[in-house]
Amino acid sequence: MPAKIRVAIVGVGNAASALVQGIQYYSEGGKPDLWHPNVGGHAISDIELVGAYDIDPEKVGLDVSQAIFAKPNVTPKYVGVRPLGIHVEAGLLGDEVPSSFNTSIRPITRKEPIVDSIREKKPDIVLNLISSGSDSATRKYAEAALSAGCSFVNATPSPIASDKELAARYSHSGAILVGDDLMSQFGGTVFHKGILDLMVSRGIKIKKSYQLDVGGGSETLNTLSEDLRAVKRRVKTESIAVEVPYNIESVAGTTDYVDFMGNSRTSYFWIEGEHFLGSSVKFDIYLRTEDGPNGAGVLVDLVRSVKAAKDRGEKGAEHVISAYGFKSPPNPARLADAYETFKRKYVNQ
Repeated sequence: MPAKIRVAIVGVGNAASALVQGIQYYSEGGKPDLWHPNVGGHAISDIELVGAYDIDPEKVGLDVSQAIFAKPNVTPKYVGVRPLGIHVEAGLLGDEVPSSFNTSIRPITRKEPIVDSIREKKPDIVLNLISSGSDSATRKYAEAALSAGCSFVNATPSPIASDKELAARYSHSGAILVGDDLMSQFGGTVFHKGILDLMVSRGIKIKKSYQLDVGGGSETLNTLSEDLRAVKRRVKTESIAVEVPYNIESVAGTTDYVDFMGNSRTSYFWIEGEHFLGSSVKFDIYLRTEDGPNGAGVLVDLVRSVKAAKDRGEKGAEHVISAYGFKSPPNPARLADAYETFKRKYVNQ
């Protein structure tokens, strides 16, 4: 029987809510709609939560089963989660307080108490799910995980896995480092990349494309600052550009926050191309998804593949996992190529 995969979650937000619900649901024989029932020899029931950290005082002290449904989380309650006996601890703050928080915050500013807490819990993996734009806090968590001898999964756009010096230190410690910026199972970036790849494969000359995202979760709200919006736009645009073997005019990014949309997101796409005799191809289309489950569907694969990589003796930056699961990996690859490589290594066992 495979060993349990011990995971500590940083940031008990919408993605964490869907992840915790999904682990219980599929471990208890939920509908057979899990994308990859087995990854690296592990079932989803092998994932065990051993710790959780957050800066929101409305969540700190609560059992994770309660905290995942506390405001400002808006992921729906798909299943009733049993008490886990894991209470949310005060997390690190390294940047400005996210705009979605309107309560007093008394977080930890030094990494040493977090290192001690992580060491006590002995997770295999620290899973970073904090808000985009918290670069300093993300770096502190990556350093804390390294000090505690744990592998680190960075779901934020902060440049962690792409930091060669940090990757070298993870390699020296024998731990795994993957990231950056989680790519959902079927979100706007994946859809955009897939459509462009299909058009190129059918001989369509792409001229221009754009993708505009509108959502209602706190992640969307926190990305509306001009600086962070520009970062997210650059990351998404560069990820999409990998699919086309020539330069095109392309823009992709979050444009607005609508509170009553809850955890849902609408992505609008406009693409123009041409083919035989210069005849034109144009289309407008929109995609509606739920952020939490869309991200958690990939997170369960990342956790299991990181554990498998570690058990095989790999260390440092694991490029196959990063290319599969993230928008801004150290070594970008076409969507289809990244998935086939990941599948051969971790799914087709």
